[in-house]
Amino acid sequence: MFKKGASRTIVSPHDGDGELHVAFAIPASELAAWEMWLAEKGIAVEEKRSWELGGWSVYFRDPDRHLLELATPGVWSVY
Repeated sequence: MFKKGASRTIVSPHDGDGELHVAFAIPASELAAWEMWLAEKGIAVEEKRSWELGGWSVYFRDPDRHLLELATPGVWSVY
């Protein structure tokens, strides 16, 4: 994502610590392809969840243990 501490000295400083969460919106039609790509790369899916608005989330970790999420429409009411 970014090097820890490297963004603290810019005009709008920011940083994160610990196991962070980042979600990426994807079209529902691409979910299966993403799951196949993760499997081909040996990246374990930690959880796959369906949401009451009809969306799906797939969760996995990066090498720094940040939780990454692929989210289809219907996960959030605004998406």
